[in-house]
Amino acid sequence: MRPLRFAMKLTLTAFVLFVTVSGVIAAEAAPADDNEELSGAQPENVIEPFNDAVELPFDEVEVETHRWLEVPVGYRFMSVEGYGGRAAEYEYLHSSFTGGAQLGSLGKDFKLVLDGAYANAKDYNAQLVADYKGYYRLNVRTESLYHNLDHERLNHPLFSDQNPTDTYGIAVRQDSVNFRYKLHDYPIHLNLGHWLLVRSGNSQLRYADYAFDGAAGNALHSRSNRVDRRIHEGTAGFDAHLGPVNLVYTFLIRQFDDQVGTPQDNLIERRDPDTGAIVRYGGLQQHNSDPESRFYSHTVKMYTSLSGGIVGAASYSYGKRENRSSLVTVSGTDQSSDTLQNAAGDFTYTPCRWFSVAVKYRHQEVDRNNASTLYTPFAANPVVTVRPSIDTRQDVLSAALSLRPITILTISGEYKGTFLRRDNTGTGAALWQLPGESDTHRGTLTIFSRPFKGFRLRALYGYTAADTPAYDTLPERKHTGQLLASYNSVNRWGLSASYQIVREWNNQISRTATDFNDPTLTATYVLPRDRFNYELATGFWFSPVERLTISGNYAYLRNRAEQALLVSHGEIGGYAGSDFVARSTVCGLNAAYQLTELLELSLALQQVRSLAEYNPDSATANGGSTAGIMELSRVKTVENSLSARAQYSLSQHFSCGVNYTYRDYDNKLATANEGTVHLVIASVKAKW
Repeated sequence: MRPLRFAMKLTLTAFVLFVTVSGVIAAEAAPADDNEELSGAQPENVIEPFNDAVELPFDEVEVETHRWLEVPVGYRFMSVEGYGGRAAEYEYLHSSFTGGAQLGSLGKDFKLVLDGAYANAKDYNAQLVADYKGYYRLNVRTESLYHNLDHERLNHPLFSDQNPTDTYGIAVRQDSVNFRYKLHDYPIHLNLGHWLLVRSGNSQLRYADYAFDGAAGNALHSRSNRVDRRIHEGTAGFDAHLGPVNLVYTFLIRQFDDQVGTPQDNLIERRDPDTGAIVRYGGLQQHNSDPESRFYSHTVKMYTSLSGGIVGAASYSYGKRENRSSLVTVSGTDQSSDTLQNAAGDFTYTPCRWFSVAVKYRHQEVDRNNASTLYTPFAANPVVTVRPSIDTRQDVLSAALSLRPITILTISGEYKGTFLRRDNTGTGAALWQLPGESDTHRGTLTIFSRPFKGFRLRALYGYTAADTPAYDTLPERKHTGQLLASYNSVNRWGLSASYQIVREWNNQISRTATDFNDPTLTATYVLPRDRFNYELATGFWFSPVERLTISGNYAYLRNRAEQALLVSHGEIGGYAGSDFVARSTVCGLNAAYQLTELLELSLALQQVRSLAEYNPDSATANGGSTAGIMELSRVKTVENSLSARAQYSLSQHFSCGVNYTYRDYDNKLATANEGTVHLVIASVKAKW
């Protein structure tokens, strides 16, 4: 769209300039008074002025069509040493041809842009955008990305891997088509869209055939599992401008389908160790299910003009999600569904340039419906009672205030309150052991300043408090502090630095005998959590000589959590503290040099160091202990990468380039997933 706007502005500017200059010349050459004009005397070589200077309609303005074409082609040489999936996590580790194309035609009435790039069969993208007079607009897009997955191996006598040499990865593809039609004489747009998400490939499936009674036959299994999952989403609706307000209606339907189906494997028969009675029959059974589902919704929105001093908006959405499970060995899950209702309202008031206030309200209701019992023919008692589902009501109220008392200073504050209500919660085996009510309040204060040209300073403080956190992983109290400073000297050098610190804790986590459904336990275990993390990042750039730019960055992240824990070996029997620490550093150096008008060079270096360890206090429980946990959980890795590029212009229409990339993943404590990847891309590009 930018080339179109540029061509239109250039043409209109030339037209206005021509009219202005012609008018000035005519005015200077006109008669001095009316008498000369009436006498019929007409000086020679005088340009007659326009009698009626009327601006031509846009439809009659001549606009030159701008067209261009770019076609790059090349080849990717891929070399892999070791695994390679961690070193180049999102690269398809195979050599292949590469290419692409960019075609554009921007005219006054019709505009067309086609752009695409092909790296390999798993990594590509393409987009087509077409517009005719603003009445018909079509956008078609497809893109694919490959993700390498690890093959985990467990050194344990009960572990068996049916496919020990297989490698795993998933290709994720998105396709979308959006069409918009504007009624010629009415301010109404009709909108249609379709979106498709496909995940295909192979993954490692790990499952257990295990009974916690020391019975014979306990085993942990691993095998390859084919993946082919698809999500279809279709939308239809309209938007209309109705004087002071705008109206939008959208209907959406989304469906998830698993083309492969639920995995099935033979599981052995299980008996009660005391009575010998059958608890679960053996045979071919389904497990690790990803149930299919369907969701549809209706949404209505209304809002005023977004450019006014007062802006209001409101919306309502009604949706339903249905479980379409195709399980055979378990029946009843397909009877569950969720009904969702969302309402929202926004109000923004900006009376002047230095003050504004905004208030937002969100309301959500989720009504869940599930079967009261499930049936499985493999259980000795085939009818299984299910807990009643949780219905939730959530209200979110936020208010933001922005004040700019002077040009170089802006102060903004925000409050956000979240009020969550649940039913079917409490204590007891028949209820969900979650808080029925949870209120969270969060406030932030931000100061932004530009004390002098090129320098920016931003400071933020936030405080969050929850009376009863909705989950144990959420904080009861939280403090957040941020500081960001940057300075840029025009075309010479620049610096930036940021620091963030977060401290949060939750002292309301506790467990009782009721939580474990074990009447023999009488103690109440308090499990407080205290978390502290901070992030430090710096960066710089400078241009020591003309055409050379050097930049660098450094970041340090640290996360530490202290929490009490329960230690068990079949039964609860230990109480201890624990300490988890994760640290990582990232440093990089980049350089770009325009050696000549025809040759451009660039170089990028980066190193990432990571360390994580979990260290519980020494404790024992019914024959088990915490010894060795830290050694098993400790992770220490170093990732190095180098990228170099050279681009040379052969002529006005042709150029060539070479890219080299080196990536290495080094596991300092083991050899699992180590590997190195070398990638060379040679390409030629033609441009007209």
